[in-house]
Amino acid sequence: MALAGCRRATVADLDKLIAAGRYQQALAKADRAIAGSPPPAPVFWDLALRKALALENLKRREDALAWLGSLDLTRAPTPRQALRLLNEQASIERNLGRFEAANHHLAAALAVARSARLEDWVANLDIRIAETYAHLERPVEAGTALDEVDRYESARHDVSLAPYVLHYRGLALLLTNRFEEAITPLERAYDQSRRRKLNDLSTNIMISLAWCQYRLGNPDKALSLYKEALRMASPGDRHLCLGHMGNILRDAHEYAQAAEYYRQAADLARGRDSEYYSIWLSNLAGTLCDQGKWAEAASYNRQALAVKQTLQSGKGTSFETINAARIEASRGHKEAAEALYRQLVAAPSSDPSAVLEANSRLAESYAASGRSEAARHQLEEALAMADARRAGLREDENKLSYLAHLIDLHQQYVEFLAGRGDGEAAFQAAEASRARLLRERLGLEQTSAGGRRMADYQAAARAAGATFLSYWVAPDKSYLWEITGADFVTIPLPGESEIRALVEHYQAGLEKDRTLDRAAGARLFDMLLGKVARRPGGRYAIVPDGPLYGLNLETLPAGPDGHYWLEDATVMVTPSLDLLLARREEAGRNRRLLVVGDADEWDDAFPKLPNAGREIEGIEKSFPAGARLVLSGAAASPAGYQRSRPERFGLIHFDAHATANRDAPLDSAIVLSREGGRGRLSAKDVLGMRTRAELVTLSACQSAGARTYAGEGLVGLAWAFLESGAGNVIAGLWNVSDYSSPRLMEQLYAGLAAGKQPADALRAAKLELIHGGKYAHPFYWGAFQLYAGARGR
Repeated sequence: MALAGCRRATVADLDKLIAAGRYQQALAKADRAIAGSPPPAPVFWDLALRKALALENLKRREDALAWLGSLDLTRAPTPRQALRLLNEQASIERNLGRFEAANHHLAAALAVARSARLEDWVANLDIRIAETYAHLERPVEAGTALDEVDRYESARHDVSLAPYVLHYRGLALLLTNRFEEAITPLERAYDQSRRRKLNDLSTNIMISLAWCQYRLGNPDKALSLYKEALRMASPGDRHLCLGHMGNILRDAHEYAQAAEYYRQAADLARGRDSEYYSIWLSNLAGTLCDQGKWAEAASYNRQALAVKQTLQSGKGTSFETINAARIEASRGHKEAAEALYRQLVAAPSSDPSAVLEANSRLAESYAASGRSEAARHQLEEALAMADARRAGLREDENKLSYLAHLIDLHQQYVEFLAGRGDGEAAFQAAEASRARLLRERLGLEQTSAGGRRMADYQAAARAAGATFLSYWVAPDKSYLWEITGADFVTIPLPGESEIRALVEHYQAGLEKDRTLDRAAGARLFDMLLGKVARRPGGRYAIVPDGPLYGLNLETLPAGPDGHYWLEDATVMVTPSLDLLLARREEAGRNRRLLVVGDADEWDDAFPKLPNAGREIEGIEKSFPAGARLVLSGAAASPAGYQRSRPERFGLIHFDAHATANRDAPLDSAIVLSREGGRGRLSAKDVLGMRTRAELVTLSACQSAGARTYAGEGLVGLAWAFLESGAGNVIAGLWNVSDYSSPRLMEQLYAGLAAGKQPADALRAAKLELIHGGKYAHPFYWGAFQLYAGARGR
């Protein structure tokens, strides 16, 4: 008894040493105690756990795993001792990013807990298993594990685990790029964790929310959330907040503040997390290069390389090599810099994003020294390599980085051609870029370029009696290419920041305050359309870019009397002119109508639309009973839409909520009634159902698609319907008024039933609202745009 008591005292002493951070002393004491307590002794298993904890805290995680792996846990005298050891093993594996191994050991622990009927352990293990499934991008299995926790809590009227369940439901959505959907469970988890003063959990949830906002294209909101998380974070997590804040500000070209955040993040990560320490040092060096602080950059880059050489992460030194090349170039060592870039491009193990940047900087070096043909060859070779080399990256921050560098490369190539005065080649490169970048985002194989000549575009403009306006928005210089039946003109525009600031200012007033800054609108009109050869009653096919996808040019004041451009022009938008040139008009007009809407509510985030029924009634009255099918209430489900055989209809109308996913465009969805556990008609679903409709109307909130990257083109639902065969799609840029929308749609479909073309019918419906007075403000009609595709492909 005295010996047992002594050993129990040793365990207590070890706990005190570990709590005090005296890990080396705890490890030595544990080893001595274990030597005197062979496995049959119950205390051996408690000592074994303390040894693993000491090794983990000493950052000797591989040694800890080797120690835990050497134990035969079937000999543990109690289930709880075996559970603690399995749980620790899984924790270490999870922290090393080995989620499959962690999942395996958590499943083993779960089997032990269930066999011993330790229900408290079962629920906690299900939560941890759900997290590993989330990281493994297996959301169905994660949801099943969390459903088990819900049943446990419901049976015991215990909601103590609810914030964890909500957190991991949100995390499962986040890690599969469903960022908009993730926000609701994460916000609920945050509210509950704050009320219960679960500070570490609240911090982790806040970091997840910040990442969602960043990936949804809201950097200001993301930065605010990271700052809030920073105030709450423990010392071990603070470097993550600061480092990501640095990433956001570097993307915004605010290099001085970004460098300060990276500096603080590196200081906090030192001694805690060597991998992140090297990342923050490397990013700091790169940001100092951006500022031209070459001596400091060289010092931090050397430190980053030194730390990288001690790691076994396999991430390589691609970005440190780029930093080193930039530093050599700053010293006038052009040949040395170019050699480093070529070395990086040629290395098969190089980071794909770094390879794109190296190609870009190598081309810059050639152009700066007058080697134009070498620069052109390098850019074209890099783009061809990007097509052939598919990035093979998961949709995470690495994929985001790759796409950002690919966009930069396209913009550099277009600017290179435009700078040489070759406007036609620049325009054609821009057209090819839109298709290439969109397919990259969607994970689709690249296709060969169409190889169209300028004469083809001019012939199409003559045949349509239209002017084509193709915009290209880039950081330094932007362009508008105007194509008519007889002419091609390159019109220079300001850089992206000037255009974006003015568009966002004008749109903020229009969408949020329902005010109209006519001076800002007039400036935009002059900037974007002032040099175009306009004529009253003209028809225009517009290819927007970047921030212009969020602006309906029809809403701009077009003259001193303040009338809108809509009143002078019939406008359609197209993702690319190549798509428009592939357009094939069908013989005859199919005026059969399918209406899907007024869906049942099943998610609090998407309440029932109060005026959906009225909108449907206004639309259907223009069509005889035998020429229309209305799916409403429970029938308005994804399965119901599929059963209707949508390919039979010439006109398809959705009146519902929609979600737009910026990073996974094919997950953008129309929210309908739930049937068989499914209530979302995703863009991916749409692509799987061919349609021959002349027009699909998405009378829904933000139905046009997600925010776009510069140079990329339309993404989301509108694109999916065009790609599936629709000739035209009408979709909304912002949350549409549920009061004015029924009136506009009634007029639109009356015009269609009377034989008008979709573009003409939409314009007439908008003019009716303007002349009616009550809904004359462009907030009520400007959200809807007509997107034209290649019908009948």
